[in-house]
Amino acid sequence: MTDPRPRRAAVIGGGITGVSAALFLQRDGHDVTLFERDEFGTGSSMGNSGVISIAGCIPTAVPGIAGRVPKMLMDPYGPLSIRWPYLPKLLPWLISFVRNSREDRVRTNAAAKAALLDVSHAAYDTLIEQAGAEALISRRGVLKVYRDARSFAGAEFEIDVMRECGRQFSLVTEDEIRQLEPALSPVFSHGIYFDGNSSLRHPGRLVQRFAEAFRAGGGTVVKDSVTGFHGDNVVRTETGEHETDVIVIAAGSWSTKLVRQFGTRIMLDTERGYHIMLPHPETTLNGPVALADHSVFLSPMEHGLRLTTGVELGGNEAPPDFTRARRMVDHVAYAVKGFRTTEQSNWLGFRPSTPSGVPYLGALPGHPNVFLAAGGGHVGMTMGPVSGRIVADLVAGRDPGVDLSPYRIG
Repeated sequence: MTDPRPRRAAVIGGGITGVSAALFLQRDGHDVTLFERDEFGTGSSMGNSGVISIAGCIPTAVPGIAGRVPKMLMDPYGPLSIRWPYLPKLLPWLISFVRNSREDRVRTNAAAKAALLDVSHAAYDTLIEQAGAEALISRRGVLKVYRDARSFAGAEFEIDVMRECGRQFSLVTEDEIRQLEPALSPVFSHGIYFDGNSSLRHPGRLVQRFAEAFRAGGGTVVKDSVTGFHGDNVVRTETGEHETDVIVIAAGSWSTKLVRQFGTRIMLDTERGYHIMLPHPETTLNGPVALADHSVFLSPMEHGLRLTTGVELGGNEAPPDFTRARRMVDHVAYAVKGFRTTEQSNWLGFRPSTPSGVPYLGALPGHPNVFLAAGGGHVGMTMGPVSGRIVADLVAGRDPGVDLSPYRIG
């Protein structure tokens, strides 16, 4: 049964998911308050590769990854590192991660992600039009490249699962790679071109534009940390209390502590992601390029070339360590003609990730007016708007058009 009544809604978290939820709730006529302690567009929604990855259904946990972890940890250029003091807290997540690397689970998890990705562009387009932000998005596709046939052979399972999930992509030859990306050095023999993907010229500015649209629509922003709740209708911050009818928790990796106050435990931890901003080469890339051999994204943006790399498991309290990211700059310089290695800026962010790669989306058990939208991991920037749209559908009692059982909490 639909419920069209205007209600007071509190959204906790001002990243892409939280801002999107606030905008979609506002479009339904609700009185929305958005709680965000930091400036908009400065968290994980700013520092990512800028890819709207409609094809990104493959979870991080894939068959055989458990056996590859020791080698990855020993590799100074490897895609994975662990803050060892954090391991006791991380262990339950890691055990579940390994269990989710079984082939049957990988296919199930990929299908669940694909169902959300199928409707992600439509949600994005709604908010981009509302915010007048079309200039910040490139509709050109995204390329993933491999140096040789052996490297490409390792992608066989990934390609099979993507086909099974109906992803849109093309396998491209060495000559086609050169045509798509003339700035790449002629060293890549195989590639995958995701022509259904898009990219963002400045992810942080997009979040800021969405926040501006929210304010322009009469939304309230409270720049304060949420410390707790009183029942299901009061949000407590460091400076006061705020009555509400609906609570939406979209606080990324910090969501775990918030939902625990409602008696709910979730398997959500932090994948610490790094980027280095570099100057554009004289001829820059046409769009984001994933270097499969190094687990690196090179993304041309309006303010430079962004190198995003690696996963560090270690929670969201430890200080940053840019060693691996900085090593990677010289390590991949061969990939682009005229590559410039001068570091302009650096960044550490916290991806909220589940062991399965499937996000949480829905009401908390026993709390029908408290909703959680978190766990997008490597495609959080892609899933943010559709997660916000579905939250608004649930508040209104509308059919979201997606089977939500794979994303249920608990």
